[in-house]
Amino acid sequence: MRSHREATALPPQLRLLILARCVNRLGGFSMAFLGVLLVRDLGSGAAETALVLTCFGVATIPSRIVGGHLTDAWGHRSTMLLGLVGCAVAQLVIAMAPGFAWALLGAVLLGLAYEVVEPPTQALVSDLVPEDARAFAYSALNASLAVAGVLAGLVAAAVSGAGLRWLFVVDAATCLACAALVARRIPHATFSVENRPVNEDSRRVGTSPRPRPRHRITPVARARWAAALQDRRLRPVVAFGTVAATVTMVVVLGVPLLVEQRGLAPAVTGWVLAAGAAASVPGAWLAAALRRRTDDAGVLLVGEVVASAGLATIALAVHPATLALGLVAFDVGGLLVIATTMARAGTLAPEGSRGTYLAVLGLTWGLATSVAPVVLTTLGTAYGPGAPFGAAALALLATAVVRAGQRPRLRRRTSLGGLPPAYDREGSTT
Repeated sequence: MRSHREATALPPQLRLLILARCVNRLGGFSMAFLGVLLVRDLGSGAAETALVLTCFGVATIPSRIVGGHLTDAWGHRSTMLLGLVGCAVAQLVIAMAPGFAWALLGAVLLGLAYEVVEPPTQALVSDLVPEDARAFAYSALNASLAVAGVLAGLVAAAVSGAGLRWLFVVDAATCLACAALVARRIPHATFSVENRPVNEDSRRVGTSPRPRPRHRITPVARARWAAALQDRRLRPVVAFGTVAATVTMVVVLGVPLLVEQRGLAPAVTGWVLAAGAAASVPGAWLAAALRRRTDDAGVLLVGEVVASAGLATIALAVHPATLALGLVAFDVGGLLVIATTMARAGTLAPEGSRGTYLAVLGLTWGLATSVAPVVLTTLGTAYGPGAPFGAAALALLATAVVRAGQRPRLRRRTSLGGLPPAYDREGSTT
């Protein structure tokens, strides 16, 4: 049994990965402003704006698939570099777009590259840390990105005054800076921590590059995808994750539009997003404290309830302080849900298939990014700007009710001993 200190220690390679992603995160609020850019600078209507954001979301679906396949085929570093450089190019296309058609092209290109970096990032976390520390490692990654998100919010507040296009230039620059760190510091591939060679003092050590296959979908790759898609233990994780991802994208894409519709300055968006991101930092340690007192289902239940309360506050907010309060609650609850969900998917994956399993889970974000603009446009037009956030709160509460109803069954199973259902290698799980 590992001590609490050992379970919360991050290996050096993971710290470097977090640093690289934090550099990338400094420009990460540009996508949230795409809808406002289309309306303000390019004169697009609600339908055109929804079309661009939906096309971006649809494009992220193959992006995740490619990222997962290349992670298991090429390795972490090469896949991350492809995604980061591709994002930088697409961001510059959007920044220089003279009209709607170029903005649409840039959004599609950005979607195709946007999620490529996520499967290798998440797979590297699972490869570098043992099973009992993965949830904390994912929380630490998300919390560190939240720290960078605070600075990103301040950058957005400052840069948006000079013009929204500059946000995309800054984001392109941070993508390239992150790519430089990855190229120099991140290994091509690693052994999973469970399978690394053991040195004299019993520490797991060593990295090993995988042989680089020709760029084609091999029978082994097809088998990995088939196994992930048919894994009945992963299906409920993906189902609940889809709801959480959709709600999150409603907030990411909707808050800048809500600020615009409330008649507030664009800089307000940067300030309130920075406040919400700052709250995720103590949220990571709250997650660790909760896991010492309850199981994963309990952590998810608390996260869904807290995030729902935040969404309800956002829906009713007319003042920046109230909006910031709602985002604080949502970001804390969302951190609990997303980090725990990623840890479950990574633990369910067989050795050599973590990139694929996490890519399957990541497909929920592509679906969510496609659905969120439709939710924002439809409900916002029909019932007012706060309606999409109210609907999102109800959706999360519904998943919390379903999860609460399942807890007695899950407890009966875990009372028999062994791993909790989320990590049961033979049985189903939620």
